[in-house]
This record gives sequence, structure tokens and C-alpha cells, in this order.
Amino acid sequence: MQRFLSAVAFASLGALLPARAAAQAPVAAPSADTSRPKKPAPSVGDVGPAKNPRPVEPGSKKPPYPRLSDEAELSRVAGLYEAGKYRECSSEIERLLDPTGHTLLRQPAIVENARVYWAACLLGAGEGDAADAPLRAAIHENPQMKPPDSLVFPQPVIERFLKVRDSLVNEIRAAEQARILQAQAEARQRQQALARDRDRMRELEKLAEQETLVFKNRRSLALVPFGVGQFQNREIGLGYTLLAGEVLLGSLSLTAIVVQSRLATQADNLRRSGSTVDEVRQEENQRTWSSVKTGAFWAFAALAVGGVVQAQLDFVPEFREVRRRPLPPELSPTVLPKPTEVSAAPYFDATGGGLSVKGRF
Repeated sequence: MQRFLSAVAFASLGALLPARAAAQAPVAAPSADTSRPKKPAPSVGDVGPAKNPRPVEPGSKKPPYPRLSDEAELSRVAGLYEAGKYRECSSEIERLLDPTGHTLLRQPAIVENARVYWAACLLGAGEGDAADAPLRAAIHENPQMKPPDSLVFPQPVIERFLKVRDSLVNEIRAAEQARILQAQAEARQRQQALARDRDRMRELEKLAEQETLVFKNRRSLALVPFGVGQFQNREIGLGYTLLAGEVLLGSLSLTAIVVQSRLATQADNLRRSGSTVDEVRQEENQRTWSSVKTGAFWAFAALAVGGVVQAQLDFVPEFREVRRRPLPPELSPTVLPKPTEVSAAPYFDATGGGLSVKGRF
């Protein structure tokens, strides 16, 4: 690229030199007009610099001509450098590299070459100390930057570049080490992010495979005896105990009532038939079964009320159950088949040869 730009600059300079020589040559007076005195031709020292048809106002960042491409801008400043206009070349490159200007160069390769030209122009203008700054900036941007082309730039520019690069060796190494550490840290962060994403996907799959069922209890059922409230509260053992106790006591109370009724009926039948009834024994049997009936009833009532109270005190509004369910086919993880590897190699021995085939399925 530098050689191409140098060739373009030399061609432009070759086209400009004949025109400048023609402008400086003395103009011959016409032979027909001998009455007018001849004016002497201006010397080379009298020829001043060409005036800019559109001068730039002081402090203005806008260029006096339309914005060119980066390659054309670099070719223009290269022409100024080849023409020996070092200060003008330095000013133009400073304007092109000004981040607040309207003609900021954008291509990294063009910016790198422009900085080398800037340093060369500063060296040509006698500002050697100022030439280090653009070279430092170029080397910082590209630590692997090669020395300038010796066909384009003189030896002082190359030596200056090597001197600046040698002075930045430790700084460049530190910057490279910092970049390596930063790349390693970014790689670790990416790996950690991938691991977090994998863990998150596994957790999401577990959640997707779980189904939560909610069973709501009713307080009205807790008012029912026979352990219904306990069964609703998932107190299975206590529920069966109350159920068996209340059934037993209720059955005993009903049995006592039935026995008392049968004893009274038998006694009445004997009296009607004129048979003798043992009134003392009859009375004793009635009192016994009456005591059984009363005791069984109150025991049943106490057990039933106690079961209802306990069910109300330990009432559980709802129960949640988590069940496992299969994932839908579109959400199931894709299982990649194992790769099939088959290799074949010829072999030769004392008995002949053959083909050895190996495979993994």
C-alpha cells in the first residue's frame, strides 16, 4: 500500500513540476508589437506561493475542499511531504487526525501511515522531539507494526521509529500481558456464564418436569365425627383410632338399647300369659344395660366432640403435592447420536497382505 501511494505521489509531483516550470518561464513579447516596452520576466524569488481560492477561517475545523476518501487524503499529504512542504504537511495531518474535526481518518491502516508521514514531516521541519508522539501512538495501536518502508522514507525516519519502538518495549510487553490477562479473564467469564446457563437450563428442566397439585380442605368436614377431620388433615393413624372407638362405643350403646327393649318385651309377654316373672332379676338386668347404654353413649359423645375439636385446632387449609411428569417432545433435550468412525489401512506381512478395517459405532 505504501509503495502504491508513493508511486501515486511521484506521478502527481511529476505532473506538477512541468506546469510550475512553465509558469515561472519568461513570457515572450509578440513580434508584431514593437512600440510597447518589454517587461522583465519575474525571477524565481519573486514567484510567491499560490493563493488558496477558499481560505480557511481561523479556528474553523471544516476543510477548504470537499471531504475526500482516506486513500486520497493520504495521497495528498504524501505529495506535500515529497514536495518538501513539511510544515504544511504536518498541519494537514494534524487536522486529519484531530478527533473533533470533520475530516477524521477512519481506516486503521491509513491512520497508521498518516502518523508515520506526520513524524517524517516533523523531522523534516526540524522538530525531532515532537516526531516521537505520532510514532508512539502508531506503535500503541499496533504493537506488531513494522518499520517504515525504506523506499518511501529516509533513514532518519526509520531510525527514529526503531528508537521509539525500543523505548516502548517494556510498555508494549506490559500492554500485551495486560491484553492476555484480559482475554483470559473474559474467557473465564464466558465459561462461567456458559456453566451458569447450563445449570439454569437443568433447573428449568427439573421445574418443567414437576407438577404441583393443590388440595384445599374444608372446615365443614372437620365438624364430622368418626375421624373425618383427621383424615382431611392427613392424620391417618388418629383418624382410624377415632373411627374405631366411636363405632365401637356407638354400637355398644345401640346394643344396650336393643337388649333393654327385648328384656322389657319378654317380661310383658310372661305377665300376660300368667307366668311368674323374677322381678328382682329383671330390674337388675335393666339397670345393668342402662348403665352400659349411658356409659357407652357419653363415651361416644366425648370421643366425637374431642375428635371434632382436635380437627378444628389442627386444621390445615391446603396440601401441595409435587408429581413428576414427562417433558413435551419439543422441550426434551436433543440426544445426539454417537459418531460412527470407520478407518481402513492396508498391511503386509510374510504371508501376503490385506486390508485392516476398524470402526466404532
